Amino acid sequence: MTKEQFKSKVLILQNKLFRYAVSIVADRDLARDIVQEVLMKLWDTREQLKGIKNLESWSIRITRNKALDKLRLSANKTVELKQADNQLGFYAAPDKIAEQNNLIDAVQTLLKGLPEKQREIFRLRDLMGYSNYEIEEMMELDATQVKVNLFRARKKIRSGLNQLINYGLEN
Repeated sequence: MTKEQFKSKVLILQNKLFRYAVSIVADRDLARDIVQEVLMKLWDTREQLKGIKNLESWSIRITRNKALDKLRLSANKTVELKQADNQLGFYAAPDKIAEQNNLIDAVQTLLKGLPEKQREIFRLRDLMGYSNYEIEEMMELDATQVKVNLFRARKKIRSGLNQLINYGLEN
C-alpha cells in the first residue's frame, strides 16, 4: 500500500468516526477530540493491530466507548436531529419548516425513549448505514440480537410516528 492510499484510507475512516461520534455526543468539537483520541490509540497500538480482522469495526467500537465515556462525564445529550441540514431549503414556507421541525422533535423524543442497545443499533444501521454484520462486530453481538433490536427500535419509532400523524386515532 502506498503512502497516498494509506492516507486516503485513514481520512475515510476518520470521517466515519467523526460522523458517528457527532451522532452520539452532539458536539462537533468534542467529537473531533474523541476521534483524535481514537486515532492516537490506533497509532500507539499499531503493532497489535495486525491481528485485528476488521479495523473499521474495531475503531467504531472504540469511538463508541470513548463517546459514551465522555457523555457520562459531561452529561451531554444525544445529537439533535435539527443540527442536520434543513432538507426543505432556504426558501421553504414557514409552515413546512415548522412541520419538519415538529417531526424531527418527535423522532428525537422517540429515539431517546429507546433502550440504549436499540438506540445504538438503530443509529449504526439507519443513520450511519452500516450493515448488520458490521454492527455485530462493532457491538460484539450475534446476528439475531442485531435483527431483533433493530426490528423493535423501528417498530417503536413507526408506532410513535403513526400515533402522532394520526392524532392518536387507530387506522
